[in-house]
Amino acid sequence: MWCSNTTKTLPDSVRVIEGPHDDIYGHGTACAAIIRSLAGDVELYSVRVLGVRLTGKAHVFARGLEWAIDHGMDVVNMSLSSTNADWYATFHDLADRAAFANVMLVGAISNEPKASYPCDFSSVFSVAACELTDPATFLYNPSPPAEWGAPGIDIDVAWLNGATIRSTGNSFAAPHMSAHIARLLANHPGLTPFQVKTVLAALAQNAGQ
Repeated sequence: MWCSNTTKTLPDSVRVIEGPHDDIYGHGTACAAIIRSLAGDVELYSVRVLGVRLTGKAHVFARGLEWAIDHGMDVVNMSLSSTNADWYATFHDLADRAAFANVMLVGAISNEPKASYPCDFSSVFSVAACELTDPATFLYNPSPPAEWGAPGIDIDVAWLNGATIRSTGNSFAAPHMSAHIARLLANHPGLTPFQVKTVLAALAQNAGQ
């Protein structure tokens, strides 16, 4: 029996330019500000893979994720996802690499009811927005696709040029969970994704219900 490997090789055409860069939309600023508000001492890195209209390609997203894993990020906040099934295997391999390296991948599920990667994988902390007013609280959800619920509905978020807007989206729920995970790892380094999920489930607002 022959088995084919459907994992796509990341193309060399994806350029990685390291150094300072601006936020060209406001989405990254919002996510970074949420993380900073809950985990003030965290060291933040920006890996920009989306364009001026907040759109992008799966292979560029995958290359950015690979960069974060290879550079030893403790927590990778992914307030984006890909619905491109052609890249399923590649994102699955990257999620496995991250899990075995104890890199916590936090993914906002798609705002539409469809499969999205890599947040659909069990090793990823998949997050959806819910109506919570306290940014320090979150929910555990044992039913897929979202494993965690965090504030992300009608919340004030930082934007470009020092502005603040009120917005809704799973994108803004994910950085809440990223911040909680960063704080947990700061006090208990070396935890595996499975261990972090176990601790978070015990700390969730609905724990024991």
